[in-house]
Amino acid sequence: LHLQPTGCRTHYASNSAFPLRLDPKRTIMSGDAGKSEKKISLKSIVKPWPKDDKTEFGFPNVVRGQSGGCSYVAKEGLSLNRQVVTHVIKSMGKNIMEGKSIINISLPVTIFEPRSFLERMTDHWAFAPLYLNKAAAAKDPVERFKWVVTFVISGLHNGCRQNKPFNPILGETYQATYPDGTKIFLEQISHHPPVSQYELFGPNGSWKMYGFNEYKASFRPNGVVGGQYGPNKIEFQDGTVIEYNMPKVSVSGLVIGDWLFYWTGEIKFVDRKNDLSAEVLFDPDSANSMLSYATSFFQANTPCDYFKGVLKKGEKKIHNIEGCWLAKLKFDEKVYWRIRQWQVFKPQEMENTLPSHATKREDLVALLKKDIELAQSEKKRLEQKQRNDRKLRKELGPTPEEH
Repeated sequence: LHLQPTGCRTHYASNSAFPLRLDPKRTIMSGDAGKSEKKISLKSIVKPWPKDDKTEFGFPNVVRGQSGGCSYVAKEGLSLNRQVVTHVIKSMGKNIMEGKSIINISLPVTIFEPRSFLERMTDHWAFAPLYLNKAAAAKDPVERFKWVVTFVISGLHNGCRQNKPFNPILGETYQATYPDGTKIFLEQISHHPPVSQYELFGPNGSWKMYGFNEYKASFRPNGVVGGQYGPNKIEFQDGTVIEYNMPKVSVSGLVIGDWLFYWTGEIKFVDRKNDLSAEVLFDPDSANSMLSYATSFFQANTPCDYFKGVLKKGEKKIHNIEGCWLAKLKFDEKVYWRIRQWQVFKPQEMENTLPSHATKREDLVALLKKDIELAQSEKKRLEQKQRNDRKLRKELGPTPEEH
């Protein structure tokens, strides 16, 4: 792949001013340059939330916690995260007794979902065909900026998954499309540190999104804090580029208490061409927050899934941003997104994908077939193969001076 490198339950009063009024006449174009283009009605691909889906967020075993965030509900006695802790402790003890290294402990496949992290990355882009196409169609730079912020915020709840994805193998790829014609390409370009690079091409070149993410995490006494570090850029036909970062992820309850997933820190959005910027702070009442919101719109000790921010033109504040990433997003008093309003878009694999395509992994295929023993052995084999590959690349590959 030739990827371009780049540097809730709502507590608000009901608001009927939901701005997404789909125009049945609005169309978007889909197709490769130089080929016949297909017109797709935006209304034809956007589907309402299914009435028979009674889950809170569209997937099972996850509910909103009492203090906000996604609370994972285990099906059996020990929750999945505590199974991992128990497994790691047992494996460390066994390796020490046998004189083996404790560095490369392979996690049990029973805690995994049959997807690679490359495919899982697309969960956060679940509304790209809706909100990025609306952004591309917007004439006003401020309105376009708002739709980009909406795109990012609207996908955060879709990351609340209980099972862990498979770590991508060095050189692994993922190729898919959305129903509007958007093309998706991802590749794992580094093993240590783990780095994933991606590009998305909107219909008829109306927009493209690209960037890379390095994954970091640090342990806390009863949890983990981590995130995806790297630039994320969305470029439009008129040359506008809006860049943003992802917030940090916090998972608590690894040993005791409720197992809770929530976003912390902040997202910064920048549009240098139009001198627009926004800072959105998550969990603003957290003790780790650098700003005090004691006199803000929210009461003290708001749920951890709340956020608050401002949109600026230069140094002038032009809009307030607030909401809950499990409920809704508002600019001033106008709602731009709300949970359970529209179905998320799920990518469909391209035909004739590369041999390195994520869903062709032997361990993942075995897990899909519920062959746990084979999935575990294939996972260990691929992990060892990756270590050997990385060693060969280091020994025989080009030096930094030769790049």
